[in-house]
Amino acid sequence: MAEKPIERHYYVRSLDFRDFWDICGHFQRSHPSLPDIRYSIDGPDGRIIDREIDVASILRKLGSDQKDVSFQAELTDDADGGWKKAVLSYRSKAEDASKEGLSFLSPGVDKLALAEFEEVIFDQYDLPEEDTDQVQFGHPCEMLAAVLDMRGFSSFCEKPNIESPYICGLMYSFYKMAVRGFKHFPADMVKFTGDGLVAVWETTVETRQMAIEACLQGAMEIDAKWQVGRRRPQFSHGAPDSIGVGISFGLGSRVPDVSDYIGRPINVASRLCNACPGGDLIVDKSVPGIGDDIRKEDTSVHVKSFGRYYVWRIRGI
Repeated sequence: MAEKPIERHYYVRSLDFRDFWDICGHFQRSHPSLPDIRYSIDGPDGRIIDREIDVASILRKLGSDQKDVSFQAELTDDADGGWKKAVLSYRSKAEDASKEGLSFLSPGVDKLALAEFEEVIFDQYDLPEEDTDQVQFGHPCEMLAAVLDMRGFSSFCEKPNIESPYICGLMYSFYKMAVRGFKHFPADMVKFTGDGLVAVWETTVETRQMAIEACLQGAMEIDAKWQVGRRRPQFSHGAPDSIGVGISFGLGSRVPDVSDYIGRPINVASRLCNACPGGDLIVDKSVPGIGDDIRKEDTSVHVKSFGRYYVWRIRGI
């Protein structure tokens, strides 16, 4: 299984190249499988040194004037410049999307060895506390929300012969079906919510209709696809028998710096999903532009906190 990339940032300030070289040495001692370090250095007018191994040569070229200089070290497992496994970088000031201080990125470094290296950073450098009182309010937006739920999932998972790897297989299959179903206009977010999924489209006047059509098409087809998928040989222990879907539309907010959304449409879609029979869709009448080519039934459901709620019921394909 591929390692999950690890990314860290430390607010270490006022480093010169000797300090950075020392930090790289500490990292290398905790990661002996990465014997090769190549240094690159950028100054105010561009690159000064490019992927140099010889530290003495770097020190001669840099001299004592290291103002506004940024350092980068690539660590590999091959002295001939093999696969790059880790990158340490230092910036004396923030630039574009890069933060001031020391950063680390690696697609394949052991977390335990990284923790040993971080002990050195925390012990030797005075890192300022981050501002925990910082507040950023949400970005208001128009959104379309769909909540999809496997019916009977909780009771199914309580069966004594159903183990967590098997459940993960079901959930992965369910997730991929949903994402593929929305491929004509992909959702901005699709994530698990317990035994279901929530999909959110952040819409505008220009994209609203495309999002609604893609959402409805994918939601109408997913139960039929699930009926095929749940009979695969891999799911010999069975699977929840159907999918219900709730859909709503309105105003919400995008959470800053996090790929997430909150708002009334998500809450309503979740409640409508709970009231939806397996194989069907319950659609809030706030959803605009549903064409006459989609057969829909006027009905109402009781929704917690909202009371009697007038909706459309749409049969799955």
